[in-house]
Amino acid sequence: MLIRRCLKVLLWGLLLLVVLLAGTWWLARMQLEALGVEQLEVSGVEMGWNRLAFDAVSLTWTGKGSSVVLETLGPAITMDWADWQLDRLVARSARIQQLTAAGPEASNPAPGAEALRLTLPDSVPFWLPRHLSVNNLEANFPCQGGQCRFSGALLFDRNDDSATAQVDATLARGDQTLTIAGDVQLGTGTDTVPGGDLAIGGLFPWLSPLVSAQWHPLLPHSATLRFTPLAGSAAEGDWPVAVTLTTEGGAVPGFEGDLVLHTGDNWRLDVSGGRLTAALKQWQQAGWVLDDVRLDMPLSGQLSPDSSRVTLGPGAVVQVRHLDPLSAAELMWLDKLALSGAGLVLVYRNGDLQVEGPVQLSIGEVRHNALVTQGWQLAADLMWAGALTVDGTLVNDVGARLPLRVRYHPAQGVQGTGTMTLDAGNQANQLAETLRAWPGSLIIEEGEARLVGELTWHPESPLTADATLTFAGASGLYEEMAWQTLSGQVQASLANDRLTIGTSDLGLAELNPGMPIGPVRLAGTYGAALAQPMAGELVLEGAQAGFAGGTLSVAPHTWQLDRVPIRVPVTVQGLQLSRLMNLYPTEGLAGEGTLKGELPLMISDRGVRIEGGHLSALPPGGRLQLPADKLQAMAATNEAMALVTRAMEDFHYELLESGISYSEDGTLVLDLQLRGSSPGVDSDRPVVLNINLEEDIPALLTSLQLSGRVNEAVTERVRERLQQDGVDTQ
Repeated sequence: MLIRRCLKVLLWGLLLLVVLLAGTWWLARMQLEALGVEQLEVSGVEMGWNRLAFDAVSLTWTGKGSSVVLETLGPAITMDWADWQLDRLVARSARIQQLTAAGPEASNPAPGAEALRLTLPDSVPFWLPRHLSVNNLEANFPCQGGQCRFSGALLFDRNDDSATAQVDATLARGDQTLTIAGDVQLGTGTDTVPGGDLAIGGLFPWLSPLVSAQWHPLLPHSATLRFTPLAGSAAEGDWPVAVTLTTEGGAVPGFEGDLVLHTGDNWRLDVSGGRLTAALKQWQQAGWVLDDVRLDMPLSGQLSPDSSRVTLGPGAVVQVRHLDPLSAAELMWLDKLALSGAGLVLVYRNGDLQVEGPVQLSIGEVRHNALVTQGWQLAADLMWAGALTVDGTLVNDVGARLPLRVRYHPAQGVQGTGTMTLDAGNQANQLAETLRAWPGSLIIEEGEARLVGELTWHPESPLTADATLTFAGASGLYEEMAWQTLSGQVQASLANDRLTIGTSDLGLAELNPGMPIGPVRLAGTYGAALAQPMAGELVLEGAQAGFAGGTLSVAPHTWQLDRVPIRVPVTVQGLQLSRLMNLYPTEGLAGEGTLKGELPLMISDRGVRIEGGHLSALPPGGRLQLPADKLQAMAATNEAMALVTRAMEDFHYELLESGISYSEDGTLVLDLQLRGSSPGVDSDRPVVLNINLEEDIPALLTSLQLSGRVNEAVTERVRERLQQDGVDTQ
């Protein structure tokens, strides 16, 4: 009887256990099906009171257009029946294989999708273990057109308030391997966001395909990411975190700042108090070597899949210690560059980048053979929308200003325009302290000269440029000459490596080096290869200058400047002897008559000379008067000179001819022949005089300049020059 009762209890116990196991299995299958698990296979079951172990478990999960297979070896679960919780889930290894890539519909969340949470659920389900450990986890999935392989260890621990996930793994794509190690802390509830530290290595092979080769030297090799929750509560689906990113290798880019990630449908990332930094010892770019490059960019903004907007804050700057050319053909060196972009706005929308705002460029020192070494600054408004436009003003340390506008288009190259006005505001002197070739003694006292230039450059074609210099009544000084009322235009162009300069009607009211010359009119062009700018072709359409009541003119002609000496025939017409005599600094010297002739100028590297020049008086002749006291000393001892002295006191000539020669040292020689009569000479025959005169023209001009014949400014310049040469000017 007792045995029968025991058997009955045992049978009922077994039946209850079977029912319990069946119920548990049914509940587990229902839960797995709710999670999307379609197939489940187990083998080698080992069961205890609170532990269930298997030799292997595999399952297939399908959802959102993809199918995933999970295979594990040695999985074991431990239950906490008191709290009805899964306490521990461990496995020696696990392998995840994505069989079917997600379809297009899986990449875009449906409207109204729930916000993403990396926190513990408000009500922790029984199947979420307190401890999860996988010694060897492998996963294969599609990425960037190929297959990626994840391999490593995974550890997960939680309590009622928080959880920590730890990972130490590699992510491989072909022969490219990315290492990932660190931990992520998860909080509980909707007002707690994740924090943690991650170290990532092997970044370069993964980042390099994303950018062109010229940017590869900037890419880091490894990175450390730290993110901590910001104080305060967070709305549902918001992750406010403080992020610090440090890297090694390349330009060592770094970032720190406060981020708020709005998850769910139409995610958005808000950035505040951000700061992007980078530093590179040396970088070669577009034929230049940049030494000690540093970037510091405070920023704020918003980023989203459809559009992003970032604004650079105060102190945003890119600094370069030295910028030197790779090629010896480029003779420019830049030191201490700083590009500031506070207020610059970057907008990314529908795949297009737009940049707009103010920029300031400061260069501590610009060294170039054509420039005086000094600093330059540019203040401009910048705009990029498929093409770059810079509109601003370039200023150097001495105050020279150049308003400019530059446009760069990837297909069209660079197009630039600039303007400059030279006036009494000392712009001419500023150019003398800017351009080495600019004459330092050039001063504009009245009127102005306005320069407008344009250039076009493309890497596959030569530089082209056009410039127009317009003079509007400009007057001033050059060297020891005064010039007045210069008007007209000079055009210059550069195309196909050839320089062309020309004017159609350039006029100067007067040029006065001691003897006034003017008005002056000039028209012509000059063209030369850029490689040999002084060996070109000069085409003169016409040149004419007034002098002593007559004109000096040069007929149209063409010269090759590489063939020296250059012969320039100057025609003299209508020269008034009376005005010519008035120019000479001798009292009592007078004359009447009109002269004509030819002055063949020979121009070479040694200077200017005249060979075979001549002048003659037009009929009916004229009159010459030379003060007798100038010749009295010679007349006292020479009877012939006494005759000349009496004749020249009042000589009426019917013939006046003179040979003219002028040497490079400034010596003028006149072989003068006169025929006529004089009241002081009693003769029935014409008086014929042959006189040789020699004059030091530079000394004569200096004398005239010191006498105040030009203006006080020229007199002062001459006096300073003579004093520097040790000559007493008192």
